[in-house]
Amino acid sequence: MKISKLLSKLNWTNSLFLTITPVVGFAALAYLIDTHSIYWQTILLMVIFTFIGGISITAGYHRLFSHNTYKAHPIIAALLAFFGAGSFEGSVLEWCTDHRNHHRYTDTDKDPYNSKRGFWYSHIGWLFVLDNSKRDYSNVDDLSNNKMLRLQHRFYLPVAVTSGMLVPMAIGALWGDALGGLLLAGVLRIVLNQHFTFCINSFCHMLGKRTYSDRITARDNWFTALVTYGEGYHNFHHQFPLDYRNAIKSYQYDPTKWLIYGLSKVGLTSDLRKVKQSLIVQYKLRMDEQNMLAKAERNAAIKEHVENALRPVQEAIMTTLTKLEELEKSYANFKAIKDHLKMVDCRKNLKAAKYELKYSLKKWKNLISHADRLALAAV
Repeated sequence: MKISKLLSKLNWTNSLFLTITPVVGFAALAYLIDTHSIYWQTILLMVIFTFIGGISITAGYHRLFSHNTYKAHPIIAALLAFFGAGSFEGSVLEWCTDHRNHHRYTDTDKDPYNSKRGFWYSHIGWLFVLDNSKRDYSNVDDLSNNKMLRLQHRFYLPVAVTSGMLVPMAIGALWGDALGGLLLAGVLRIVLNQHFTFCINSFCHMLGKRTYSDRITARDNWFTALVTYGEGYHNFHHQFPLDYRNAIKSYQYDPTKWLIYGLSKVGLTSDLRKVKQSLIVQYKLRMDEQNMLAKAERNAAIKEHVENALRPVQEAIMTTLTKLEELEKSYANFKAIKDHLKMVDCRKNLKAAKYELKYSLKKWKNLISHADRLALAAV
């Protein structure tokens, strides 16, 4: 591509901002360290604002506005829109129309940050050539009807500058470091927030495990989850985008999930949407089985032996899951009518079913982890 043609395609606003801010941010950090002008309070402020800005994107722009995985009190929604703007990733309407297209057209030319066009393009390159005039907001009509979001979109730049730069600068001024507040908790923090978000579009489509589906490039990457507030479990998210969680296991890092759940306990969020456990497990077992059978593909006898070993365990797991769901419904009904005797009996059955499920899942895990040994047994 000729230089002149490339330059004509550049989005100069995005290109200059994404190029200049890292230079300014890191140069400021180096200068303040070199001149011993750095305040520990300002560093702490930068860390706090990095978290606030990032989680406003994940809990607000992403899980609330893009996917409607829960409902939020108007004040919470407004705060997420306000501080999310401070990460300079666009208005809610801009961010969400791109993201919904990403899910609808994943890994195709209509995917705004198509990972099949390479790491650089999906990470940041797409923003350098983004044509704002071609954005179609028809897929965010539900958001366009929200007055607060319309105002945020209309006055995006002053809102972003206020929350992303002026607020940290004003707070830094409290200990005599307005400049540090602006440059570190403002500019440098914006750079960090942006690239943490960009990691989801790049790393999480190239590195990691496809736990629930191999039809898409999205992958589960626990390391990326650490800097994206839980968004690293991306294969799960793409397979179950209407679940308010990205991480479903207790030991997995997902502070966005914890925030949403915690706010629900004080009435500030509600209607948290969760995919049925049976459906999640079904997809997981299917992928495990598919991967295991692929190893035995060349030998029909081995493949049949593997299938015969897996099938009864798989059926036992799904049967137990169905029983669990029925018991949970029964318990909810007994609780509603305050039938305490039946509640006690139902709790016992639930405990037994959970133990049975745990045993079957452990057996399945052992079969999968000893795939080679299982194959040898058929020889």
